[in-house]
Amino acid sequence: MRKGVLLFVFLFVLVLPMILAVANETEDSKKDKAYACLNSKVEGNCSTLSLEQKIFSLLSIGKCRDEVEAASSSNSCWPATNCDVKTTAQAILSLNNAGKNTDAAEDWLLSQNKTPENLNWFLEIESSEETICTITYSGTSNRVTVKEDKTISSSAGNCLSLAQSNYWLKISQNCLDVEFTVSCDRSFLTTLLFKKTDSSTIHVSKDISESSANGSTIVKVNSFCFANGNQCSYEGSLWAALALEKVEKDISPFTPYLTTMLEDNKRYLPESFLYLITGYEDFRNNLLIKQKGSYWEESGDKYYDTALALLALQDQVYTQKTNAKEWLLASQDSAGCWQGNIRNTAFILYSVWPRSSSPVGPSDQDCEEQGFDCMSSMNCEGQILNNYDCAGISICCDTPLVLETCSEMNGEICDVNEECAGGTDVEAFDTTTCCVGGTCQEPTSSTADCEPNGGTCESSGTCDEGYEESSSYTCDYSVDICCTPKSSTPGSSSILIWILVILVILVVVGLIFKNKLQMLWFRITSGSKGGSKQEPGPSQGFPPMFPPTSRPPIQRRILPPSQQGQMRRPTPRRSGGEMDDVLKKLKEMGS
Repeated sequence: MRKGVLLFVFLFVLVLPMILAVANETEDSKKDKAYACLNSKVEGNCSTLSLEQKIFSLLSIGKCRDEVEAASSSNSCWPATNCDVKTTAQAILSLNNAGKNTDAAEDWLLSQNKTPENLNWFLEIESSEETICTITYSGTSNRVTVKEDKTISSSAGNCLSLAQSNYWLKISQNCLDVEFTVSCDRSFLTTLLFKKTDSSTIHVSKDISESSANGSTIVKVNSFCFANGNQCSYEGSLWAALALEKVEKDISPFTPYLTTMLEDNKRYLPESFLYLITGYEDFRNNLLIKQKGSYWEESGDKYYDTALALLALQDQVYTQKTNAKEWLLASQDSAGCWQGNIRNTAFILYSVWPRSSSPVGPSDQDCEEQGFDCMSSMNCEGQILNNYDCAGISICCDTPLVLETCSEMNGEICDVNEECAGGTDVEAFDTTTCCVGGTCQEPTSSTADCEPNGGTCESSGTCDEGYEESSSYTCDYSVDICCTPKSSTPGSSSILIWILVILVILVVVGLIFKNKLQMLWFRITSGSKGGSKQEPGPSQGFPPMFPPTSRPPIQRRILPPSQQGQMRRPTPRRSGGEMDDVLKKLKEMGS
């Protein structure tokens, strides 16, 4: 019995890792599989990749650096034959992440600025009481009165005209580069406002200047976009602002253009970029609301868009982020990549599971190992530590991230059995589930089962390569179709698990009833049961259990009547010394 127990333990230890490997492949193992897949596609193949693939490979795994540099025009812009803003910005991000100096490229990028022509700018002067103000510019002075009801009495020269029911002064397009000096006889403040020409939405500049009576403030429009030639490039401006913000350049002049043109460029998922470079919570909340099920899809490529969205949430924790990570892990192909796409796989790894690809020298140490915090630069309220390394887009900050309470964010803390309806779950100082912009409600049951079963929901009506439409599963949106991998069979992992479990049970049963099973096996193979075998007769309609050659039938001998009474009972076979002693004693007792 002891041997049986040991054998069972051995088999259980042997089979258990197989069961666990199939049932619960960890996030780390899947992440490592993705890195291995990307490395196998890139290693030794950099020369054959597109420039975009090289840049994102360098960004995520530090490969193809020489090839990226060689594709530039004197290391100042990319591609060498036709430099553009977007590609140059992405190259700056990847080379900077690899520890390379990008000063020349940064200077080139900053030189590609242009004043947007479709923005209207306004000057606001406000005081708690009526005041007389003098506005000086271009060598001339103009006096206006700011009334008690906040309206302005008159225009101020050629550059400033009354607008918005006389509450503001509109700055002429010809005067956007003019500097205005404002002085009033009462305490006052000045600020700039802006809006898109054909929009009613007004944006307030974050630069607000205050002054006491008879003091002065200086106001100047400082608004640019990044342009390819004479044309503003919105997507290029997004990437350029992100790249320059990463290397600590002042990008505030570019945010008005990016903010006002957001509605016209939703396909680029601008909320992700704008939250990264401004830190405004509205951009973050709108980004989270845009999630479709477990992923983002604005451009038509859900893997790229999901990576872009998660880039902005790299150092934060949200339910939407967790759901997206689970969806990504469930959507890996058999090799570990995402649809075998080098760019998307690299971008996903960089955004969600980043590893530092820059060389760490004596002056470059791991930020968090040294007791500091990695975060987005807009969240750093202390000093940015340039000589400490963080993965991804994050910077090293000497001050921990300070979160607001849920009430400070005008949110509501949901109970464990509630969900945030119509809003966004946001991490707050006092909770990880602060509902902002919505209400806490009982969760509504969802019948969508496509993604939980390893599928993806497609709004385009067609499945990607390697996937096929499945009618067995449903999606959250009725217009979407469920696409499942062709190479996988739903539930195959569960079947394999049950097979392994049944095998283990059979082994255990066999060990417990080992002796009985051995006797049963002996009876079956020997053809005997209790010392005799009954041969089936012809009337039974069954063939013999064993071939005729295995044991010839014994011919029964009919004895004459005179001999039948003389038959002797067979003498029992002796089985050894014990049996001899018993027979001897019986003989003595009978004599």
